[in-house]
Amino acid sequence: MPKVIARTTLEQAKYISSSIRLIQDTLFARNHGKSMSKKEKYLLKDLSISQFHAIMMIRKKKKVSLKELAAIQQISPPSASAMVNRLVAKGILKRSRSRSDRRKVEISLTHDSLARHEKVEKAIFASFVELIEKLGAETTQKWCDVLEQVEHVFIQAENQEPGSWKKSEKK
Repeated sequence: MPKVIARTTLEQAKYISSSIRLIQDTLFARNHGKSMSKKEKYLLKDLSISQFHAIMMIRKKKKVSLKELAAIQQISPPSASAMVNRLVAKGILKRSRSRSDRRKVEISLTHDSLARHEKVEKAIFASFVELIEKLGAETTQKWCDVLEQVEHVFIQAENQEPGSWKKSEKK
């Protein structure tokens, strides 16, 4: 068990944030090319973690607008557009006109990339299962308890008026 170190709130926030990034990056790097053909690996060789997150989010939602993608990824619309352009060029994403509003462009995964990313996601979850098995049931339960509390805080913040996050943070 690692030694507990006294940290300031800012140091704790930085540690938690960097630990989350380490988990994401490690699982992504370990599983990025598993169970893929040489062609699939070539298509995904330059894929960034941000692009991977965008792909997984689009996969979950089926279709999104560029504006929605930018908001969810917390990037500017021009940055989202550049990301989409690169992923369209790789054959991972496609653009199509909305059936309900012809002015709206919807972004979705191509048929081939959908199957490919299901493989990657399965491999990542298998690695995550390995991680929590190594941590053990007690630590995993503690982790789940903390994440439930985090989720509760976010849900409460969503239900409050805009700008109230700072108010509830000081309490």
